[in-house]
Amino acid sequence: MEISVELAATTAATTTTATTSDDEAGGSEAALDRATVVVVAILALAAFMSVLDGTIVTVAVSSLGDVFDSPISTIVWVSVGYLLAAGLALPVAGWATERFGGRRVFLLGVGLFLLGSLLASVAWSASSLIAVRIVQGFGGGMMEPTALTLAAGAAGPKRVGKVMGILSLIINVAPVLGPLTGGLFATEAHWRWIFLINLPIGAVVAVSAWIVLPRDTSPRGSGGVDVSGLLMLSPGFVAVLFAIDRIGAHGAWWSVVLPAAAGAGLFVAYVRHALGADAPLIDVRLLARPQFAASVMVMSFVGFVMYSQLVSLPLFLERVHGATGIEQGVLTTALGAGLLVSMTWSSRRSDVTGPRPLARVGGAVTAIGLAVFALTSDHIGVPAATVLFVATGLGFGSMAAPTFASVYRTVPATYTAQATTTMFIVVQASASLGVTIIGLVLSDGSTTAFRPLFLVLSAAALLGSLIARRLPGAPAAS
Repeated sequence: MEISVELAATTAATTTTATTSDDEAGGSEAALDRATVVVVAILALAAFMSVLDGTIVTVAVSSLGDVFDSPISTIVWVSVGYLLAAGLALPVAGWATERFGGRRVFLLGVGLFLLGSLLASVAWSASSLIAVRIVQGFGGGMMEPTALTLAAGAAGPKRVGKVMGILSLIINVAPVLGPLTGGLFATEAHWRWIFLINLPIGAVVAVSAWIVLPRDTSPRGSGGVDVSGLLMLSPGFVAVLFAIDRIGAHGAWWSVVLPAAAGAGLFVAYVRHALGADAPLIDVRLLARPQFAASVMVMSFVGFVMYSQLVSLPLFLERVHGATGIEQGVLTTALGAGLLVSMTWSSRRSDVTGPRPLARVGGAVTAIGLAVFALTSDHIGVPAATVLFVATGLGFGSMAAPTFASVYRTVPATYTAQATTTMFIVVQASASLGVTIIGLVLSDGSTTAFRPLFLVLSAAALLGSLIARRLPGAPAAS
């Protein structure tokens, strides 16, 4: 899941675990039977594949630039295209699941993801790779949330916490292994394996899911997806990102101003549309709830900071320390190791403390870690930086998971699905913005840009920590 979807999907799993713990506390938790374990294993493998793919690609940005003789500012659209497509697929997946059933939507998502992976492995140019990554991202965006829905359904209300805990553990391993695997394949000779590795895993998932997942019943829903909203929000955001990209390419003033103005105009049009629509893509009326608005703002900083690190850390090791191969993924793996520990722990802990103290402290720890790295980036050794990013990951996970979980405390139950979709889209959009800016800042091969870049990321984490003061506190004692 490149959040996909990699952060968002991982967060979703830990979030569900947190929100079900109260239910389980009220009764005995039933053991998982073999059939349920098999279903969960298949769905977890699908989510693992998606997260693995996302982290592998971020490590290989420099190598893909060499392969296609393209600047970093162009190659980052390999990730941006995936992220935006996955974000747009989320509301479509929700509608399609109700209309056609989760099994059909899941298999379609796996199929599109594998098709995109196959086509990406034979890409002949940067533009062709970006195009097929959009296909892959749309498949991933349909596959991931549907997998979580199917897992929850297979578990039942008394076992969903245990199932989601297993899913979360498996998914969170991918950000640890992905950077190392990406470093292994990040060469001009082996880059195609970045995408081909998905095929055997995906084949196992597809065949197993076809056999094991229960057949869907007749169509159950008749509602529609907000097509008008999609046609405003997606092109609007792409236009803004394109304007940023043209700044990096030193394009003519009109090539920056015109898309920026078009994007802003589409955003305004979308807000007007959403205020009058029954089921908009993102319900801006929910932002009138201060605690939910705070959650959205914090998660926007989370997406921005997370993906900026995923792309920039391998480039740092390559340019400053001359790292090649697996060595390029060391710091990203360290960050993932910290996340592996903290996201599961903090999401459970937020049931007791509420998200506010965890997100505030986690954001502050993240800001300090990134600031220390920025100020020492000229001379810090790789071992010391590795320890630093484990600590940063511990803080960052404590900021992300409880904030995402807070959606269940900040909106009424009837709006939970809409609010969750909003959160996912915001993470995807802010991650796309971060990756685009990284491409702009680091496109010239400079080794001096890392200090100001990580100071900006530190400031973003600090702002997220300050906004977290508006998140819910400890739940009232019952």
